[in-house]
Amino acid sequence: MGIHGPDPSGGVPEGLPLAEVFSLLDARRADIDRRMTSLPPDDLAREELWQELESVLEKLREVVGKLAKSAAADLPELRAKAAILALLLRPGHDGSGPSIPEPERVALALSLTEDVARLPDG
Repeated sequence: MGIHGPDPSGGVPEGLPLAEVFSLLDARRADIDRRMTSLPPDDLAREELWQELESVLEKLREVVGKLAKSAAADLPELRAKAAILALLLRPGHDGSGPSIPEPERVALALSLTEDVARLPDG
């Protein structure tokens, strides 16, 4: 589940596993959110932060899509995928998780169930 190629906008190192890329992007999303909420409503910097946030959310959606299309190679990757799905299914409880559209969340859930079905018996 590794990401291939560099992030052209910078910020995400090349070659990291998708779960780590997701974590880095989600941390960036949370930081932008904290900075936005600390600014007064009429501060012009909010617009720049909104644009940055939109870019990060798009990258998060891309990573979730890649996770859904890639099979977990081992139990740690399966756990990482499950942890990301759990975060995506409960973003509203404290407002801390990223907002990912339902089709992407469903695709990740189905991918995870397929990964579990492929686990060897025993």
